[in-house]
Amino acid sequence: MTSGPTLMQSSEAPAERYHGLDGLRGFAMLMGIVLHATLPYFSRIAEIEYLWPADDDQSVLLFVVFDFVHVWRMPTFFLLAGFFAHLVLVRRPTPVFVIDRLKRIAVPLVLFGAVMFVIIPPIWVYGWSGNMSVETFQDVLGERLDLDSSGELVAHLWFLYYLLLMYAALIGFRLLGGLLRLPAISEPAGRLRLGRYLGNAVYTRLPLLLTLAAVLLLVVRAGNESKPIWPPNVPDLLYASLFFFYGYGLYRRRDLIERLKGTGGLVALWAVAILAFSVNIVLVAARAELSGQGTDDETIEFLWLIGTLFYGASAAFFGLGLVGMFERMLRTSRDWIRWLADSSYWIYILHLPVVTLLTFYLAHLDRRGRLEALTGFTWSAELKFLLACLVTTALGLVTYRYLVRYTPLGTLLNGRRAAT
Repeated sequence: MTSGPTLMQSSEAPAERYHGLDGLRGFAMLMGIVLHATLPYFSRIAEIEYLWPADDDQSVLLFVVFDFVHVWRMPTFFLLAGFFAHLVLVRRPTPVFVIDRLKRIAVPLVLFGAVMFVIIPPIWVYGWSGNMSVETFQDVLGERLDLDSSGELVAHLWFLYYLLLMYAALIGFRLLGGLLRLPAISEPAGRLRLGRYLGNAVYTRLPLLLTLAAVLLLVVRAGNESKPIWPPNVPDLLYASLFFFYGYGLYRRRDLIERLKGTGGLVALWAVAILAFSVNIVLVAARAELSGQGTDDETIEFLWLIGTLFYGASAAFFGLGLVGMFERMLRTSRDWIRWLADSSYWIYILHLPVVTLLTFYLAHLDRRGRLEALTGFTWSAELKFLLACLVTTALGLVTYRYLVRYTPLGTLLNGRRAAT
C-alpha cells in the first residue's frame, strides 16, 4: 500500500526516496501468502485444527517457516507504516493525510471486509468437511455457523482496522502536542535534554529498549492474538502500536538507517536475530515434548516466558536487520520492484480465500487418492505448499495487472498509475 503519491523526504533534507523501505513493505505484504499457506501443514501437530483445517500431511519444517515469517512480518510492516506516516505528515497538511488514509485504508476495509465476511466461512466449512454448497452460504448469511476461527475481524484485513486506530491516536497526539506546546520550548534548542537522551537510547543500532518493550507486551498478551472489533484486544493492539510509533520516531532519526546499512551493523543484527529465533524454536520444541510427558505447568510456563524473551528479540532485531538490508540492496529505483510493491496491497487482499481454498482442495484431493492418480507421484506437504504459493501469487499478479492497476480500484489502493 502506498503512503501517498511520493515517498520523498521533506524540504528539510535533499529529496530522497526510500526504495529499500518501499520494497520491504511490499515484501512483507507478499509474505502473507507464505504464512497462510503453511498453516494446514502443521495445524494438526500444533493441535489447532479446530482453528485451521489440516492436511493429512504435516510438516515441522513448514511450522518453522511459519514461525520465522510470523515473528517479523507484521512488526516490520507496522514499523514501516509509522515511518511513512511521519514522512507524509511532514510533507502534507494533516487534513490531507486524514482524507488519504480514509480513502486508502477505511474504504478498502469496508468494501473487502464485507466480501471476506461472506466468503471466508464457507471455505473453512469446505476445509473441514470437503463439501461446499449453496446451503453453506445460506447458513453463513443466516448466522447459523460459529466460525470465529475464520476471522472475527474481517479475516486477514484486521491490520487495516489496527492502522486506522493507530492513525487516529497519532493525529490525537499531534493535536494535543500542538495545544500544549509553549513558545519557549517550541524551537529545537529548547527541547528537554531528557527527551534527547531517551531518543538516543531508543534509536540505536542494537534495539535493546525496543526488544524490552516488545517482550513486556508479549508477556502481557500471553499468546492471545485474537482481534475482535470491539472491545479491541488491547495488549495485541499495543504490541503492534509499539512498532508503529517506533517507526514514526525513526523518521526523525533516519540517520540511524544509514548506520544500519553498514556491514558491521547488519552482521550484528542478523546474528542476534537468528540466534534468538533459533533458541525460541528449540524452546517451543522442548515445551511440546515436556507437555506430552505430563510435565508440571510451572515448568512449561517458565519455558514459555524464556521463549518469549527470545521471540521479542527476534521481532526487533529482524525488523531493523531487514530495514538495513533492503536499504543497502535497493539504493536506486528498480521498476519491477516498484511494480511488485504496488501490487502487494491488492495481492494481500485477494490471497487468503485463494490460498486457503487451494490448500484445502489439495488436501481433500490427496485424501481421496486422486492427486497421486492424476500426477503419478506422491505429494508431500512441502510440494502442496509450494504449488499453493505459486498459483496464488500468479493469480494475484495477473489480476492486478489486467483488472486492478489502471482501474478506479487501483487508484483507490495505490493512487493513479500511468499505463506503460
